[in-house]
Amino acid sequence: MVVLVDLDDADDDSFPSAHYDDGRPNPNVNGFSAALGCYPIVRQLARQLDLNSLHHLSRTCRQFRANLLEYRDQLVRQTLRCDADGEDDHGTAPRRAGTRMLTLTSGRVARCARDMVAECQRCAAVVCRNCIVKPPPTPTLRARHRRLCRTCTRAPIAFLTAASESPLSGTPDPPRTALLDDDAADAPRAFTAPAFERTPCICDHTVWLCQPCGQHLKNADTMYVRAWTWRTRYSHYLGGVGTGAGEGNEGVECGRGAQCLAAHFVEHQVDCNASSDPAYSASPETGERQWTGTSYYAQEVEGIGGVVKRKLKKQVRVGECVKVYDDERDKSIRWLERELSGCLRSWCSWCERVVLGDEDRAEARG
Repeated sequence: MVVLVDLDDADDDSFPSAHYDDGRPNPNVNGFSAALGCYPIVRQLARQLDLNSLHHLSRTCRQFRANLLEYRDQLVRQTLRCDADGEDDHGTAPRRAGTRMLTLTSGRVARCARDMVAECQRCAAVVCRNCIVKPPPTPTLRARHRRLCRTCTRAPIAFLTAASESPLSGTPDPPRTALLDDDAADAPRAFTAPAFERTPCICDHTVWLCQPCGQHLKNADTMYVRAWTWRTRYSHYLGGVGTGAGEGNEGVECGRGAQCLAAHFVEHQVDCNASSDPAYSASPETGERQWTGTSYYAQEVEGIGGVVKRKLKKQVRVGECVKVYDDERDKSIRWLERELSGCLRSWCSWCERVVLGDEDRAEARG
């Protein structure tokens, strides 16, 4: 059926009215829509969103679009920006000292983008699509998995997603008894806890890493594979005489490293140049070497050719050794099959987040 309407006829009632009101209340008029109509609030919200996210918010409903359209020109200049972006809110002068306005990406120079800006999945630095590392090929995704120790595998998932400080900052370790206490696992959490948690790994779908975090990933994955090769083959080459490989501190470390829930301190020796160490000085009059620290942690050793070297001892925090299954001892190439298939919980070395296992996903669904 075709309806013909004479637009010159003002008395024609066959054309439907565009402002038809059925008397129902507008469901989009609520507290959030009222907040979008307040410029100080919507300005702070726009600073946490990039241009794409702000555009998607305006397309949620007509009420949101009407509230945001009034401040469109101001909000576009207030959206989230890359840390390398050197323009201020008006695009006329450098925003902060020491920043660069042009970024070298993939062999070319380009300005920082404004449409795709997000936090680095590893260090939380704000980077745009022109400043992130090139997405790695799909086969290399398997190399990012790290095996967790028994303590980290059996611990509640909240212990692995909670934001933790560096072990060098003096933050006390979580008590190991709490990991086995059911009351501690079922204790109610603060309502603000999800805002400070590191969500599980999503590198299978999206890899968003800044240049400093992503430039050494391949080398770290190669070294980890070599560690597994040494552990599974070392005792075999010596005829299985009990070399101690895989026992004590000689095994593969937990994927969380110093943040392991069962981490412990071991003594580690570091070679350094005695003449350049600030803790070791020479007398200006006689030229003789003088110690300024304790002799237990700093020892002078004469090497080949009479070269004097200095060894420093320090306490290093290392993770617990992981388990090797019997079927993995017979293989010479493939490891971590349980982690790669998603059967067991693992650790992502790229974004430093937990990779959920079958039990974790079942618990989240249930």
